[in-house]
Amino acid sequence: MAVLETLRDMPLFNGFDEQDFERLLGSVKPQQLSGGEVLFNQGDTSNEGYIIIDGELEVVGHLNGMDVQLGVRGTGEMIGEMALIDSSPRSAMVRATKPSVVAAINEDVFYTLLHRNATLAVEMLRRGTASLRNTSQRMIARLEAKNAELTRAYEDLKQAQDELIYLNRIQEEMNVARRIQKQFLPATLPQLPGWQLAALNRGAQAVGGDFFDVIDLPGKHLGLVVADVCGKGVPAALFVALTRSLLRSASQAPWIAQHGMGANANIDDLLSAALWFTNDYIAREHGESGIFITMFYGILNPETGTLSYVNAGHNPPLIFNAAGEIVQELESETLPLGIIESQIYEVSRIELAPGHTLVSFSDGVTEAMDVLGEPYGDEQFVDVLRAHVAQSADELLRTVIADVDRYADGAPQADDITLLLLKRAV
Repeated sequence: MAVLETLRDMPLFNGFDEQDFERLLGSVKPQQLSGGEVLFNQGDTSNEGYIIIDGELEVVGHLNGMDVQLGVRGTGEMIGEMALIDSSPRSAMVRATKPSVVAAINEDVFYTLLHRNATLAVEMLRRGTASLRNTSQRMIARLEAKNAELTRAYEDLKQAQDELIYLNRIQEEMNVARRIQKQFLPATLPQLPGWQLAALNRGAQAVGGDFFDVIDLPGKHLGLVVADVCGKGVPAALFVALTRSLLRSASQAPWIAQHGMGANANIDDLLSAALWFTNDYIAREHGESGIFITMFYGILNPETGTLSYVNAGHNPPLIFNAAGEIVQELESETLPLGIIESQIYEVSRIELAPGHTLVSFSDGVTEAMDVLGEPYGDEQFVDVLRAHVAQSADELLRTVIADVDRYADGAPQADDITLLLLKRAV
């Protein structure tokens, strides 16, 4: 009876006589809810509404993956009545914010209340209007937020598209630069009687700072160049083009041909002068760039096996005999190109005997990294050369590169790789 007495005292039932009240609500039973307990869920079907006898319940909607509180009802108020009006599934979840007591009512009780209590009808109309207004305002706010989000997304997309166009243009230009740089490398390598020559250049980026060259010189001499510009990317590539062009021009200058430099000519003077000219121009005109070039430049007399050479700060080329032993390392004896002007280049000479193999390389070979960042190293490089020195120059080059790639095991190439092999037949 305590529940009926509580309901009887509520303003909802003003104007009801005892007989009508007993007829409508005599069978009503209270339902206890603990704090946080759900009375019904969004989407549930029901033909009942509820009167809150004691406590407080909140209306929660599930919007865009989030729970949003839509309203709060307290003691003496109705909740869930929309199911009695249109018999639709619950449009929101209702749960107790604290321990509460509710009583379920059916359609007969609800419509009797509306007919007997004009204030209730007006309150429900006002509540429905407010809910509709709030819903409209939330929809407008969400639409405005979505519109702003779409505007930002459009601007971001437009910016990304502009950047993509710019990057594609750069990529196209880099591809052109790479093709041009490849044209600086010899298209074919001369194969002299009694000699084998093989070379490879593989850049770490679209354009690189390593190069090799093979230059036809007077008196059937052959110039062999392996060089490494400090740095990577476009600046290094520009200096590759500059250095290679200067060195070739100086080595094949018309005055050399005019003076008939033949087999007995002083090839050492040509070598020294070509390096002096190249270095002096770069140091004088571009010294402020801080870029320098390490270089091994050797000139071979294929008839005698004499190799005149200068190592300007480059990795020492190795000479192996047919047994796989290192006969000599061609150490650097002067500064790289581009550091100081008027550098004098002293020329050294060696004899490549039958069975000897000259190996000239850039540090991209020995400093190739594995997935742990450990370098390939000089020792492993030398071991592979010793084990396979009996191979032809082409086969030996492929063997070395395959071993470097095996060691890297898919790790990104850290630096440009250049390798030049010259082998004299036994």
